[in-house]
Amino acid sequence: MDASGDGPVTILARGEGLAAWRQIADGVAADIEAGRLAAGAQLPTGAALAARFGVNRHTVRRALAALAERGLVRATQGRGTFVETPRLTYPIGRRTRFSEIVSKAGREAWGDLIASETVPADPAT
Repeated sequence: MDASGDGPVTILARGEGLAAWRQIADGVAADIEAGRLAAGAQLPTGAALAARFGVNRHTVRRALAALAERGLVRATQGRGTFVETPRLTYPIGRRTRFSEIVSKAGREAWGDLIASETVPADPAT
């Protein structure tokens, strides 16, 4: 899927018990999970998606709402719908290493020092 939504019309399976919005959501989710739509990428407009799939915009809105519920996209009023950064699975165990888990997820661990101060030692202790 490209950002314009142009391209061949995608044929949805009709009469097979799977709603059109679900097929659209599953197709877009597959594109996200396969890396064809990168984190931060803007999805085509609702009208472009409706034309691509041969459905009305309400069907596309329902598909995008389902993707937002799954945390795959976020809609910003007046700007569009964007692919979300994948969530990081962070299992806690006896030997949990933050930087190792983050790097295995293909991300870079970093931190910001917010404040620093020197505290004198208490001579009584």
